[in-house]
Amino acid sequence: MIPRKPVSVPPPGSAPGARARDARPVVFLHLGAAKSGTTYLQNALWHNRDRLRDEGVLYPGRDHAAHVRAAFDLRGTFFPDATDPYTRGAWADLVERVRDWPGRVVISQELFAPTRHERVARALADLDFAEVHLVFTARDLARQIPAHWQEDVKNRYTTSFAEFMAALRSRDWENSEVAWLFWGLQDPVEVLDRWGSALPPGRVHLVTLPRPGAPSDLLWRRFCRVIGLDPESCDLSRSFANPSLGLAETQLLLRLNRALEDGDWHFYNDEVKHYLAQDVLTRRRGSARIGMPAGDHAWAAERAAAMCADLRAAGYDVVGDLDELLPGPHPGDGAPHPDSPVWGDLADAGVDAAVAVLRRIAEVEAELAGMPDGDLTAAERVDLLLDGTGRLAARVGHLADGTVPLIRRAVRTLSERHPVVGRMREAYWRAQAGEQAGDDQGGGAHDETSTR
Repeated sequence: MIPRKPVSVPPPGSAPGARARDARPVVFLHLGAAKSGTTYLQNALWHNRDRLRDEGVLYPGRDHAAHVRAAFDLRGTFFPDATDPYTRGAWADLVERVRDWPGRVVISQELFAPTRHERVARALADLDFAEVHLVFTARDLARQIPAHWQEDVKNRYTTSFAEFMAALRSRDWENSEVAWLFWGLQDPVEVLDRWGSALPPGRVHLVTLPRPGAPSDLLWRRFCRVIGLDPESCDLSRSFANPSLGLAETQLLLRLNRALEDGDWHFYNDEVKHYLAQDVLTRRRGSARIGMPAGDHAWAAERAAAMCADLRAAGYDVVGDLDELLPGPHPGDGAPHPDSPVWGDLADAGVDAAVAVLRRIAEVEAELAGMPDGDLTAAERVDLLLDGTGRLAARVGHLADGTVPLIRRAVRTLSERHPVVGRMREAYWRAQAGEQAGDDQGGGAHDETSTR
């Protein structure tokens, strides 16, 4: 195990005011990796944000998705063929919330990891008022590769596992979208070099995920050790992980993606990814896990060993043990190839999915029936909406028309009650009159009434 290096942060329990007001805040930018306990950590941070503030730690953002929007905004991207206006300015908003905080700050979102070089430089320049630390949580490739593939499938990709592995193993993987996304999110050597080349190695922290069977809160304790937080100060009862799909559920969703390839992203995100995949299919019990074929497993073990050697050479602060990033032996259990469907399991998953969708339709129809005018057709609802929109626009226009006279009356009242305001008003009029005279000499025009 690599010994821990000291981090220049206040001790746990320090109140925000304990730092000198002119001291630089310390920002811990947790970059990922996806499927490395990030959802668990982010939920722990969000649900304990008030307690964290008492400990001198800010987890910024007005809602749970603030860091997601900030990552998309910084990268200047979104999901393919879709946009989200709420991402615009989200990174700048997050930076401003950090700027005046006198203590430690945690920003956590795995979508920061694949940020390109020029935008990484912008991010670090935007945070130049702070002492920036990078945090990367990682686990072994034999677990990460299947987990990432099924996460891609949950995000509408249609790539088979064999195609996915071929892209990852290709020498020109940078030319493949799925391979770039994987290595850009998952390779700690590549991500930390891209983000941390301008930082001292002691401010780059690699947290390894414990092996299966370790205490359930060990990852949280390791993370707290990095940011200088007492792990006992927070309540983990509301934290939950982002469970992966089993083999049959992933195969089912992959086939749905191919059938729904041209649909609207936002519909897919709400109804397929979040409802069907995450709320329904991840709750099925007894489904076979996605295993790696023996040849791919051996390649992953070789690649992981090379990554660990590079990480040791980089001299980063390692919390945990780099050996935890080395895959264990292949189980040799004769599990099916991820692209070879077990049709009975696939059919069972399909029945559960169909039942869930039918129940959701029934719930929505019942909700609509209980609403005012619930018996109207869709076309009639659109007509009502358009009519209401027109009346609202007319009302807003009327209010806008009345705004200027109200301001004029307010200014006149103030000038009558306060001589100083009156003299300022007269001086303003004289200045405007002089400007108008100049405009008239030059052939221009000025409507003085618009300023009174």
